[in-house]
Amino acid sequence: MEFVTALADLQGECSCPICLDYLKDPVTINCGHNFCFDCLDLSWKDLNDAFPCPVCRFWFPERKFRRNPQLCNLTEIAKLLQIRRSKRKRQEENALCEKYNQFLTLFCVKNLQILCTQCSFSAGHQRHYICPIKKAATYHRKILKSSIEPLKTNVE
Repeated sequence: MEFVTALADLQGECSCPICLDYLKDPVTINCGHNFCFDCLDLSWKDLNDAFPCPVCRFWFPERKFRRNPQLCNLTEIAKLLQIRRSKRKRQEENALCEKYNQFLTLFCVKNLQILCTQCSFSAGHQRHYICPIKKAATYHRKILKSSIEPLKTNVE
């Protein structure tokens, strides 16, 4: 869950407050707020002597901003992380058995394998304890948590 929160924070920092999309050709103005170059340019288009920040409304006497290549790089990273997360989430939600093309919904406790219904009846899993994958995940999470606690105390 921490990754999701961190990704959301990163996406927020890499979003333009005008168009609400990822920053394109980011620029920073003197108050520290960031915008897409085109969004800020359009926002200041008809102004001549005072240029307000679209976020904090602080006025600047000059039409002045600086390109922000580091923020451009961070924006690209945020996009890639979002794509990877979305792809992984889809794969997890739609995990299919390569052999039978059925959803993987079961878990073989002996072999520590996720299975489709068809595979659970195969000779390789006869007489093995098979349970729903969510039940197995809950069980293994508890084991991991109980294993981590002693390690934490050893580190301290």
